Amino acid sequence: MGHSVGEGLQIARVAFLLCFLPVLLYRLWRLWRYPTSVPAIAATSFGICVWLWLLVFTEWVWSAMPPLARAVSLGGWWTVAIAGCLQVFVIGIRGDTSPARIRRGLATTLAATAVFLIAVAVAASQSQLLLTTNDIYAAINALTVSGDFWSRTALVLGGSFASVVFAQLAWVGLRHADCTPVGTGLGLLAAASVLEIVATVIGGVLRPLGVGGGVMDHPFWLWVGTMAGCVGAILITAGFLWPPVALRVRALRDQHRLRPLHDSMAGLFPQLFPPKESRIRLSDLVFEWQSHIQDGLTLVAQAREVPLSNDQPVATDPSELAAAVAGWLIGQSVPGLSCEWLRPPAGVADHDWILAIADAYRERQDDFAAPASLSGMPSTLRR
Repeated sequence: MGHSVGEGLQIARVAFLLCFLPVLLYRLWRLWRYPTSVPAIAATSFGICVWLWLLVFTEWVWSAMPPLARAVSLGGWWTVAIAGCLQVFVIGIRGDTSPARIRRGLATTLAATAVFLIAVAVAASQSQLLLTTNDIYAAINALTVSGDFWSRTALVLGGSFASVVFAQLAWVGLRHADCTPVGTGLGLLAAASVLEIVATVIGGVLRPLGVGGGVMDHPFWLWVGTMAGCVGAILITAGFLWPPVALRVRALRDQHRLRPLHDSMAGLFPQLFPPKESRIRLSDLVFEWQSHIQDGLTLVAQAREVPLSNDQPVATDPSELAAAVAGWLIGQSVPGLSCEWLRPPAGVADHDWILAIADAYRERQDDFAAPASLSGMPSTLRR
């Protein structure tokens, strides 16, 4: 590895460490503050391991480490630790697994990861190449060319374990990939896993074992493995970040859509809304708001003595029906309205129906110089 390339990688590592540290701290804060899940813990642990791994390979940390710690790090110890976190993530996202099987899977994963960590550490500690080479780039070049028996053993152990984990992640990710935020993230993780399998098999299994003779020493395969690993790392980062970011953006958008109607309901029925819970996720808060609005619609209908049903047909177009309900809320006369009008039309989910009513209500609020009242009459003249 050339000096200029090494300097470029050093700058990239430091930039990544500085940029990713706030994300890790935020994830740790959320794990402490909110109820969490196995996949969330595994994803955060994965990020911590990757961050520490990159920190270890910065020059100022590397120079301060003892020889044994350097040997273990170069021998693939961090690869096994990262793969163990991914294996826990795989177990957690399987929707068809019972809690008992999840517990058994976690115990098996932790035991297997511990065995491979110990095996890699023992093999790396016996390698004279890893123990005696102080320069990180010289050690990487030596491992790329040949390495000794124990360094190759450590690399093959770590690479084999990681390849098996990436194969499982690719399979589970492809099975659960869809257009939802979580499904999109799993699809990105599946694509990343395929690329990481290529990189790991080439650099961590075939090359140390000498498979293919001198073919694997050709620069082409080195570049294939390097590019696959780099692109895979980018996709893994995107796969883990996409679901929480997308869900957060969606929740903020839905909260903005619900707020005018929710605030009006809260003013009309203050006893309907409990004190705000500080330790609640935004997505859960939006769900609570939708439930509050549903309850508020029922109470408004009862207060206005709206009949349960009548002979008037219910509008079939969801947007037309939502507009009629919103007009009724601000006091407009809607002939033939009954409680059936307040139920979601066929094929429309409950949360989509509440959002449609909230959108129509907000549009009607914009037509008034001041917010309209839910008491039965608009509070002001139209603009």
